[in-house]
Amino acid sequence: MKTFETESFWINKKNNSCIKKHIIDAPGKSEALIETIYSGISYGTEKIVYTGDVPKSQRELMRCPYQMGDFGSDVKYGYINVGKVIKGSPKYNNKYVYTLFPHQTVYVLNEADLILIPKSIPLQRCLLTANMETAINGMWDTLPSCGDKVLIIGAGIVGFLMAYVLKSIIGIEVLLVDIEKSKKQLAEKFNFNFKTSIPKAYQANIIYECSGNPSMINTLSSHIKDEATICVLSWYGNSISKINFGKEFLSKRVKFIFSQVSKVSHNRSKYWNNYSRRELAIKLLNDNKLDYLIEKDYINFYDLPKFFSGIDKHKKFYCKVVNYKKN
Repeated sequence: MKTFETESFWINKKNNSCIKKHIIDAPGKSEALIETIYSGISYGTEKIVYTGDVPKSQRELMRCPYQMGDFGSDVKYGYINVGKVIKGSPKYNNKYVYTLFPHQTVYVLNEADLILIPKSIPLQRCLLTANMETAINGMWDTLPSCGDKVLIIGAGIVGFLMAYVLKSIIGIEVLLVDIEKSKKQLAEKFNFNFKTSIPKAYQANIIYECSGNPSMINTLSSHIKDEATICVLSWYGNSISKINFGKEFLSKRVKFIFSQVSKVSHNRSKYWNNYSRRELAIKLLNDNKLDYLIEKDYINFYDLPKFFSGIDKHKKFYCKVVNYKKN
């Protein structure tokens, strides 16, 4: 059987990583050989993996679809990949596809797992698909509607995309809050209502926590309406924070939802599955404004170990693009 050489990014242990070479088999029936053009770094999640902060109780549940190895040991991780099919059936051959494969130069997947990228959407923008899925699932978990007053905490990619999809609802009021003043200029490009702190009198009936900081939840107690919903879209890993549930959270009968994207919200699972939701996410990316969420400075695949070694220096980036062209 014919084989191919490939290279992939591995996290060896806590705060250490490398590029590994290995051999893969040629694609079989109903499979495709894909050459990666770009992959994306999911900053919050991949930082937790790199720093070894995946809770032991969650190591099986939080595996990504094509992960190799285990958390806490050698692991190949990642789930944002745009590639070109270089060997496959006529439907996919020489076409560009989106997949959930980790950072790897060449790989083989079942064609049933490939999503064709529409010609109208630039390849780099498709790297926002995973975060758009998170925003869609957050909407399905909370079912916002006309007249709702919404607060979004954290203007990272998920926070921006959450505001983006919510803004399509007629009659809804959305406030995006982030302590970084520099994000105001970007918010203005989307015509979002942006503040660096929550106005004292502002109260919402739906709140989305997208900051990645669990201590932010305590600041929300004075900004909730009766029977409000707080939807947590962050993954905190091993971070621990004391939350004072004895305040307004109790007396106002607040409902907490932890929205996790690996499963379709029960509110829509009768009509959608993970694959069809992913297709929807890509369709929603057909807007040139979304390119503002993509960093202009790409990182070369072979520089990933260097990038991750200084990952704490990159807190402010939005969508980080990994380019697979050899230097």
